[in-house]
Amino acid sequence: MKKLKLLSMRRLIQAPMASTWSLISDVGGYSRYAPNIDHSKILSGEGVGMVRECSNKDGDWREVCTEWIEGQHYDFEIQTHEKNYPYLLKVLKGHWSVEEQVGNATLVKMVFQYEFKNKILGYLLDPIMRRQFTKVCKALLDNWEKVLSTD
Repeated sequence: MKKLKLLSMRRLIQAPMASTWSLISDVGGYSRYAPNIDHSKILSGEGVGMVRECSNKDGDWREVCTEWIEGQHYDFEIQTHEKNYPYLLKVLKGHWSVEEQVGNATLVKMVFQYEFKNKILGYLLDPIMRRQFTKVCKALLDNWEKVLSTD
């Protein structure tokens, strides 16, 4: 199997794990915190098999939950083959997790695996995409941290 590219972010947030999980697992409300998503909603299901729809000014797409361990982590696979999917990715998978830390803190991790549709174009665009995606992930973590610090 082909090795996918990885991008990961982590943040230690000074908040209890239960409230942190509650916030990051609100996958239908993801657009309230993710700066690159204008709208998100759950179309069907819960846990594994759940289907979420997301959109922004560039297009819309569906994501399917492939793993859900309540209170710990979840994974989504983005349906990049859909006609309105706006990005040049063949594969995009996301993993979000929380880990309890000492002192009432929680470590939030996000790991993304991806592959471009076109190898050559991907080689050229990867550094740009990584910079942009890192900024988006940092803003998402900032937004979650801000909400948790006001609770």
